[in-house]
Amino acid sequence: MFHTLWILREGFLTGAGILLVGFALQFSVGPIDWTAFAFPVNAFVLIFYLLTLVVIYVLRHRVRLFAFFFTVEAAVPTLIYATILTIAMGLTRQVAPYERAIDPLGLTRMLSFWPFVLIYARLTGIVGLIALRQIHHFKLREVPSMLSHIGLFTALVSATLGSADMERVKLKATTDMPEWRATHEQGFTELPLAIQLEKFTIDEYPPKLLIINSKTGKSIPAKNPEIVLVDKHFSEGKLLQWRIRVRKNLPLAAPVMASDTTNYVAWGSSGAVTALLVEAQQMKGDEPIGKPLVGWVTCGSYLFPFQELKLTKDLSLVMARREPERYASRIHIYTKSQKNIVTTVEVNKPITVDGWKIYQLSYDEAMGRWSETSTFELVKDPWLPAVYVGIYLLLAGAILTFITSQKRR
Repeated sequence: MFHTLWILREGFLTGAGILLVGFALQFSVGPIDWTAFAFPVNAFVLIFYLLTLVVIYVLRHRVRLFAFFFTVEAAVPTLIYATILTIAMGLTRQVAPYERAIDPLGLTRMLSFWPFVLIYARLTGIVGLIALRQIHHFKLREVPSMLSHIGLFTALVSATLGSADMERVKLKATTDMPEWRATHEQGFTELPLAIQLEKFTIDEYPPKLLIINSKTGKSIPAKNPEIVLVDKHFSEGKLLQWRIRVRKNLPLAAPVMASDTTNYVAWGSSGAVTALLVEAQQMKGDEPIGKPLVGWVTCGSYLFPFQELKLTKDLSLVMARREPERYASRIHIYTKSQKNIVTTVEVNKPITVDGWKIYQLSYDEAMGRWSETSTFELVKDPWLPAVYVGIYLLLAGAILTFITSQKRR
């Protein structure tokens, strides 16, 4: 092994050695604590890592091991080991560092698993060394490959070392006053900005009617219930053996109690419910059976209880809780630099303020459309631009590779 040319056998053996070292570290010192690598530690680690790669590149003709890193025999086994560990990660439920998990090996926290990290460090190092060689011996035809190697190296290193500096917190904003205190897994923290909710808005899907067993509360059929969607074009539908018609559709209503009945009238204040005046007629084929049943059906709100229409002794027609189609929050953001930003945040459409990405996370579901609180997730990742640069370089390399391959044909 030490006197002949290294081949795939040595590639697998050295990779297995790295895995053994990783397992020894895992069981002796525990998983990697990435919080210990926060700035400026990760910057020093990056400088040391880059200098190490430069030294390996300079001494590649003098040290057999260093020369081996530039060969396919070193890259292929490393890639195989990395693939196996990545598949194990995909097949194992990953948990946050603060969550409890019965896992003596550490497979549920693969990003802190020493064998996983060391193998990827070797793989990233090989990619970086190849990029160094291509930069040193620049050739125009190797530009696509060089961009791909530089991009992959940049993305992997930035995402790994930058994870220590990433902050992810939750903030619950209200209409009463600005809030700057947020929560994370360790407790509370104070942010350099404050958020106050001005107004919460929600668009809901049309009401759904279904039949349930009034004794058990289960839908019929239990696993795949039949429903009627009451949109603006709805006129008549059928549920099981019942013909359903809607006589009145009040999107925002409130109950008015009479001596022997309950009626609903339009009412747009907080706590209003969607109310449907429904006619239900039991059918046998196309023939009606008995008299039609008429009554109000609502899904209820935090202020008013739900209303059902009794069909038989065991069956009731009910309205399912309306599902949100889109919800958003109009907010005021106050920063230390005396900015007062008024904007709207909705799901999958975050805004960025002073390096923080603000995402609409949830709201007070008990209050529904009348919610006076909104919960936001705030994420700050100073290394993210470097990750994007790596991804863009990788994409550029892939595109150029495709173009050059087409020209050669």
